[in-house]
Amino acid sequence: MSVCKAVMPKIDKALVQQSFDLASTSYHQFTSLQRMIGDRLIEQQKERTAEPLTVLDVGSGTGYLTRKLSQMKGVERLYALDISTAMLNQTELNTKGLNVTGRICADAEQLPLQSESVGAIYSNLAYQWCSELQQAFKETNRVLQQHGVLAFSTFGEKTLFELKNAWRTIDQAVHVNTFIDQQTIERYVEKAGFNEIVVHSEDIVVHYQTPMQLMLELKGMGAHNINPGRNTGLTGVRSFKRMMQAYESKRTEKGIPATFQAVYGYAKKQC
Repeated sequence: MSVCKAVMPKIDKALVQQSFDLASTSYHQFTSLQRMIGDRLIEQQKERTAEPLTVLDVGSGTGYLTRKLSQMKGVERLYALDISTAMLNQTELNTKGLNVTGRICADAEQLPLQSESVGAIYSNLAYQWCSELQQAFKETNRVLQQHGVLAFSTFGEKTLFELKNAWRTIDQAVHVNTFIDQQTIERYVEKAGFNEIVVHSEDIVVHYQTPMQLMLELKGMGAHNINPGRNTGLTGVRSFKRMMQAYESKRTEKGIPATFQAVYGYAKKQC
């Protein structure tokens, strides 16, 4: 993939926050995919530690991964961070009685934490909303202690390519969010100062009864189109129907396919 293609468009963080604020109360019912990827993120982590750790969950959402982390051996203090206050409220509701030290409303690109104050950072499907992804990784490196571990998942460039192709039969506007390729993600982690880097991906194909079911689920997950180049006006009924027909032509025996490329990353901060 060319360097030019890998550059992320500037994302309006106010729109990100608004999207997840609106989706917060219904988010959990649409996030079985996110929960599955979060489970795999933890299961695939090779390194474990029994030492008392301060752990940060970046992009906690409704608190699913936060719950998992609170039950891990060696976690002494656990903080949940999200750009959406409404999501943090859901995290609080879903982690009552668990070992969660505090909740922080902040941007992953500007962590309000002291340098070398955290032993491990986990993030499940949050970094795709960072237009300055390398800056986000630099921030994780800054706040991690020496030998601290970063474990994250994000979406790769192949995500929702079927929906993107269906829209391209109508016009060249950006109708679906853009994601970075795996090689660029790995390069950003390395440039941020990490070592022992392992980045890999898997394509998860989910089938839907109709294209509309997919689009409603994306809306319920807060995954609104927030990229520059999007059509800010209303899409005409005729154009929308043509897109739906183009996507319908991809139907298989299992239904309408939608590919989600899950990219997993593991790295360590060295001296």
